[in-house]
Amino acid sequence: MGRFLTDSTGLTVTGYIPRLAEGVPHNEDGVGGMHLYMPWWLDNKALDFPRGYHIEISGGRRAPSYGILGGIERVNGAGGYGKQLKDDYRKYYGSTVSFAGRGEMVPNDDSYCEIDPVVVDKYGIPVLRFHFKFTEHERLQAKHMQETFREIIHEMGGTPLTPMPAAEEGYGLATGGRIIHEVGTTRMGDDPRTSVVSGHCQAHDVKNVFIADGGPFVSNADKNVTWTILALSMRTSEYIVQARNQRLL
Repeated sequence: MGRFLTDSTGLTVTGYIPRLAEGVPHNEDGVGGMHLYMPWWLDNKALDFPRGYHIEISGGRRAPSYGILGGIERVNGAGGYGKQLKDDYRKYYGSTVSFAGRGEMVPNDDSYCEIDPVVVDKYGIPVLRFHFKFTEHERLQAKHMQETFREIIHEMGGTPLTPMPAAEEGYGLATGGRIIHEVGTTRMGDDPRTSVVSGHCQAHDVKNVFIADGGPFVSNADKNVTWTILALSMRTSEYIVQARNQRLL
């Protein structure tokens, strides 16, 4: 219980693409917040890390939001004020492209949660205490993301807006929990000694307890977890109905 907590790996690199500058103003209000999606494409046998990641590609000229083009000095090289700055906003708006990587974390013994021995909530109930640590697997995956995204930007004739993070910075890998795809801690399995719930998300030790969230995941591929949680919840619900009808519960 509480072991093998995981979250998706993630980081983003944005680049300025000169060919996209001075675009013709047009309305993209209906585009929404979607992005292009590129699935994992390589064979890990030729790489120095396991698992993989997908790429979410975004950009465009949809309706500006608060803070848009903040740090414009990274694009025009000077910043600015007044009319010139407004003209530059119009010139450079829509000229950046972002590449976000989302990858799979390998479960490890240093990422888990436990009952806090000291801290309680306002009702006096002990809270959870979390421990989280990425390993070299995830850091090397992040390095591969950074190098790949920057190479794509350069091939497009562009310039990344941020320098390459160092190894000491985890190559820019987002902090655990930042991507909010946390799963695990009540993993599924057939052996009660190494898992908390069965293949039907039924607790090994308490037969009328079912866990129908992200807890039973033994790992998390480079995908959002919501649809899998919903699918497992439906499967678990169907099993509960079947077990009740057979008077097993």
